[in-house]
Amino acid sequence: MTDRSPSRPWSRRRLLAAAGVGSVAGLAGCTGGGDADDVVDPDDDDDGDGDSRSPHLVDHPVDEPLSFESDHLCGVCTMGVVNYPERNTQLAHENGEGIPFCSPGCLFAYYVAPEHFDGPDSPVANVWVTDFDTGELIDGFEAHYALEQDELRADDPMKIDPRVYADEETALEYVRQYDDLSEDDVIGLEEVDEDVARIYRSTRLP
Repeated sequence: MTDRSPSRPWSRRRLLAAAGVGSVAGLAGCTGGGDADDVVDPDDDDDGDGDSRSPHLVDHPVDEPLSFESDHLCGVCTMGVVNYPERNTQLAHENGEGIPFCSPGCLFAYYVAPEHFDGPDSPVANVWVTDFDTGELIDGFEAHYALEQDELRADDPMKIDPRVYADEETALEYVRQYDDLSEDDVIGLEEVDEDVARIYRSTRLP
């Protein structure tokens, strides 16, 4: 099976990452604000037994997506994934463990730093993401991501997320609407590195 984990480190999009760091503020869940009782720190080991395995890992068939369940919590921000069906994503490791996410922004954070979120020491096998246009679950490695960066324009429940499309032309049409975005802001998952992930979830990354 092909290892589809990101190659790292290779730095890019420093200005975009810096903008993401500067824009984060007080929203519960994915952006790191809100009450301490609402959000679980991935560095905390509440059991005290030394087991660093993420409590959000689930058994995964690996070769096909699993159904999102009401007890699935996002592996990055711990929000309930079924509350955001138009944004759900999931990732499968080769060892049969998977992890669901409420949104593509959280997927990006885990994808570039699974060890920070207590993911298994196993390569990434497959990823599935929800198409923003059709609402269908699609192959995350075949998808196209429009790197939206304007929080006011996006008006996302998780502050801001990349736009996900199966069709590249649809993603390009999205960025062509705005003077501050270009066709270079449409990328594949293999191009997502820490700088890109920080645009969306800087407070969740080390």
